[in-house]
Amino acid sequence: MKILSIALMATLALAACGGGSDDPDDPYTPQPQPPTPSEQGRFLAMTCDMPAEASEKTVALTGLNSRITKQAQAVATPWLTVTQLPYSAGTPEVTVACTANLEASRRVMDIVFLANNDKDTLLFTVRQAAYSGVTNVNTPNDTPTDQPAYSRGRE
Repeated sequence: MKILSIALMATLALAACGGGSDDPDDPYTPQPQPPTPSEQGRFLAMTCDMPAEASEKTVALTGLNSRITKQAQAVATPWLTVTQLPYSAGTPEVTVACTANLEASRRVMDIVFLANNDKDTLLFTVRQAAYSGVTNVNTPNDTPTDQPAYSRGRE
């Protein structure tokens, strides 16, 4: 009987040890492991600077190497349009188009792109320069005026 009670106590003790504990600080309780880098994906950041004038340019989304699966912008803005170009392979590209910025402060907008089955994230920041108040004399503004044209050659 004594041997039977020792065997029963040993069995209960082993069963209690094998199940772990509810204490999160217990070193014998297995904790969830963080995802491996290939499961987690990558976080990238990129900036696109645009002039104050209305302009458009094509930008390669450096660091991404697969089709864009989602594109998100915090708020819709009438001054900025970002359009994905058709993708076949390599680095995806977008067209960035801005209307003229006639304000004294620069404009900034963040766009988030997800790629590689939503594993890779690219924070794409578009910054448009502020209006400087200086008109480019090489680009006429088509505003009629009754003032004579200025010429350095005449006196």
